[in-house]
Amino acid sequence: MNILLIEDHDFQRQVLATQLAHLIDPTQDQIHSAANGVDALALMATYQPQLLFCDLNMPQMDGISFLGHLAEQQFTGAIIITSALDAEVLNSVNKMCKNYGLNLLGTLVKPMHLEQLKRLLAIANNIQPISSMIPLQQDINEQDIIEAFDAGYLTPYYQPIVCLKTGEWVASEALIRFIHPDHGIVPAIKFIKQLANLGKDSHLALLIINHIVNHQTILGGRKVAVNISANTLVERSFINNVLALHHQYPQLHHWLYFELTEYDIFESAGQALEAAARLGMHGFNLSIDDFGTGYSSLKQLDILPFKSLKLDIGFVQAMPTNYTSKVIIETCLSLAQRLNLTTIAEGVEDITLWLKLQTMGCELAQGYFISPPLPFNQIPIWHTQWQQRSRQLLNNSSHKDITNKIQPV
Repeated sequence: MNILLIEDHDFQRQVLATQLAHLIDPTQDQIHSAANGVDALALMATYQPQLLFCDLNMPQMDGISFLGHLAEQQFTGAIIITSALDAEVLNSVNKMCKNYGLNLLGTLVKPMHLEQLKRLLAIANNIQPISSMIPLQQDINEQDIIEAFDAGYLTPYYQPIVCLKTGEWVASEALIRFIHPDHGIVPAIKFIKQLANLGKDSHLALLIINHIVNHQTILGGRKVAVNISANTLVERSFINNVLALHHQYPQLHHWLYFELTEYDIFESAGQALEAAARLGMHGFNLSIDDFGTGYSSLKQLDILPFKSLKLDIGFVQAMPTNYTSKVIIETCLSLAQRLNLTTIAEGVEDITLWLKLQTMGCELAQGYFISPPLPFNQIPIWHTQWQQRSRQLLNNSSHKDITNKIQPV
């Protein structure tokens, strides 16, 4: 693997190079260095790195501008940011890389820890080079979906959910990814509809549940939201399969809960209540997703025994500039408090939203400010980094009351 270190501080560059030299295979890997973005771009005219370590605060061309140039050049290698800048700046850079389509693996916060470096390097070694993948030109068809199930191309990623008061990681949401051997990660928009048309929703939910069971060492008993449709909830065979797994794994109801999309309509309230009662009898909880986006929100709250609701991402992200969205979120929070429901805000992508939701009394949050959806093997790295960031957030916040811990949904 070709590695490029971009760091203006001579000593720090030498330290990182020395650490890497002890971790790589000298017969297969090589390391080059550059003092700033200008030198790095010049070097890359003849040297093709597969992994970049990039500082942000550098002379002549800073790391942020350099990453912008990489995006223009459609760089397909992996990137690790090395920086001592504050969490807000790092979060903005993370979002920038995401929007540019750059393959950002994570951030090494200075001073660097060797264990974090080892983990990120291991991830980089296990990633198939993007440059060898052929962009998907057509939509996924039904046969592709069937093959994906058989070949194991469908895999859950986990987006952490944290407590806004304490910063504690309390839960996650499982989001399915279609990882094609030739095309890389296939966007969900290209296969979710076909999957539903094939009636594979419940098969997908069971795939996710089994993945959660098999990775408890990393998830640590924290609950995971499993998205299911109304059709899946009322499918008796699905409930039977869940309860059979629960018999096999008596802690299953502590490991997951079910999240229903708010705009799903139940053809039969009786069937929905039957399914909810069977799950509830064994300790499983229900949550309502995208709350407030459809006309059936309040009716569903009246019918089914939800324990939590997720504030719609559109309303959450519009709050800073849209008074109506702010009032809607305030109303939802008040309603949830009156009904004793846990509230989760999705789409928290900057410090402004984080602090605003804290002030408004929202309990839990997820979003790119906290973490993007991650493959399970990247969660320990994220958790170590998040513990450092969350301590900084708490220290910088005027809301010091962290005595009341929020229970996972």
